[in-house]
Amino acid sequence: MSKAEFEWDDNKDLENQQNHGVSFYEAQHAFFDKKRIIAKDISHSQTEERFFCFGLDKEKNGILTVRFTYRNESIRIFGAGYWRKGKNHMNKQIQYSDEPLGELQIISDFLPSPNELALKEENVKITIALSKESVSFFKDEAHKHHTQYQKMIRNLLDSYVTHQKSLTR
Repeated sequence: MSKAEFEWDDNKDLENQQNHGVSFYEAQHAFFDKKRIIAKDISHSQTEERFFCFGLDKEKNGILTVRFTYRNESIRIFGAGYWRKGKNHMNKQIQYSDEPLGELQIISDFLPSPNELALKEENVKITIALSKESVSFFKDEAHKHHTQYQKMIRNLLDSYVTHQKSLTR
C-alpha cells in the first residue's frame, strides 16, 4: 500500500509563515500525533469539505491547528498555526479534553494512520535560468500529465541526485 502524501501551494506556505510563524512542512507533524483530533469545518463552503487537525508539533511541546482537505489520498494543507497562545505557552503537560471548539464538529478520524503517512520533503526556493526550449518541453509534458512543470523538473533533479549518490557508495 502506498503512503498518503501531503501537498500545498508554496506561495500560500510562505504567506502562512509570515502570518502565523508555521511552515506547512512543520504543520505535517500534527498528523503524526497518535492522539490527533480531526474536526470538520462546518462553516466552510459547500464545494469541498474542509477539516482541522489538532496535534502535537515535532518537538511535542505545542499543539498545532492545521486546516486541510483530503482528496485522492493526499492531504492538502491550507493553513496552520499554534493552538491558542502558541508553543511557548505550553509549559505544562498537554491534556486532551472534549471542550467545545466553536464552529467545528469533532468527527471520527478518517485519515490514514500516522505510520501510513509520508512527510513531504522541505523544499528550498531558488531562481534558475533555463533555456526556453527546456521550459517549453516541460510545460507541454506537464499539461499532458495534468501536473506542474516545476514539479516535473524538481522530480528529475531529485532522481538525478539519488542516482549520483548511489554511484558514490
